Amino acid sequence: MRRRRLLWKRLWLVCCSGLVGLLLAEVALRLLGVSFPLPYVPDPACGSRLRPGLCAWYTKEGRAYFRINSAGFRDREHCPEKPPGTFRVAVLGDSYAEAFQVDQQETFWAVLERELQQRDFASGRAVEVLNFGVSGFGTAQELEMLRHQVWAYAPDLVLLTVCTGNDIRNNSRRLETERVRPFYFLQDGELQIDRTFLEHPSYLIAQSTKDKIKNALINRCRLLQVVKELRMRHAAKQTSPMGAIGLDDLIYLEPPDDDWRDAWEITERLITAMHAELRARGARFHVVTLSNPLQVHPDRAVREAYQRTLGVADLFYPERRLSELGRREGFPVTALAPRMQQYAAEHQVYLHGFPNTKPGDGHWNADGHGLAGQWIAESLLQHCATVEIESTSR
Repeated sequence: MRRRRLLWKRLWLVCCSGLVGLLLAEVALRLLGVSFPLPYVPDPACGSRLRPGLCAWYTKEGRAYFRINSAGFRDREHCPEKPPGTFRVAVLGDSYAEAFQVDQQETFWAVLERELQQRDFASGRAVEVLNFGVSGFGTAQELEMLRHQVWAYAPDLVLLTVCTGNDIRNNSRRLETERVRPFYFLQDGELQIDRTFLEHPSYLIAQSTKDKIKNALINRCRLLQVVKELRMRHAAKQTSPMGAIGLDDLIYLEPPDDDWRDAWEITERLITAMHAELRARGARFHVVTLSNPLQVHPDRAVREAYQRTLGVADLFYPERRLSELGRREGFPVTALAPRMQQYAAEHQVYLHGFPNTKPGDGHWNADGHGLAGQWIAESLLQHCATVEIESTSR
């Protein structure tokens, strides 16, 4: 009996010590601001979307506290019914628009709203910029977001942001490895949608009560977040040679094979379809191509070495191709990368990267967002003035 009691006592002490150790580790992680939340939930239209109401610290790149509004977007609350005397701009995009890496007031869409308001873009009306960006989205998901979410907010202008580094691949069933998303394909020359992701095991598991409870626990426990993050990073190293935002080298060349030619054609068809839908509803459309890290690296030698490995004279093939699409189809395209490259080289600054990541890598930092917001505002002002001049002269 004594031995048994002693054994139970020792087990009790071990359990208590373990619990105290876990509690101290949890407290330490919170004090240090270490956080890896799970901000995404399944969505039957887009495959995934942001978790409504989630508030958390993001520390993978940079350090910022983010809030997801009740509708499931990283933005402040917006009433679907547009207030009188308001001009609404809806931003569609991926992780650049989601922008967990910086504080909300530093995002390009927050800067854009302030710039347009200060410059009286809407002729005395208030300007609201609504952010619908979700990490990992390609143009197909952004078109679905427009149709299933954005129209409820009655936008006057839709700003489609294109991350050329991965959006083209995201739109291809053959090139994209992440299958829990809608794809479009061409059949008899027309776009058709593929929603087989609704039957994908990963999507079905994410819909289960068990998985929802597990994710809720992870979002409340920093220790579980760290374990989950380490497992994800290990899996990513085993399966993907690409960087943090999964960028493609082949995007800077003429399409080398049928898969890439098909990916480009589908992307251009999706953008054209979006433009047609907006025009039919009387809303304006504007495309902005973003920058990839090596396009805007401040060191010319680094850029030129990368160009030589690809056998290209510059890194702006996707910007030229999408600008030509805009000229052909009649919508404006603002290419940020060439101007950002010039700015980064002249001022010797990194527009991508953070103190806790490699300089010049990953997503935009606050400087990158600030320049993007200002220059997009300038482009919108210039284009809208041109439109008004042309309509007046008719």
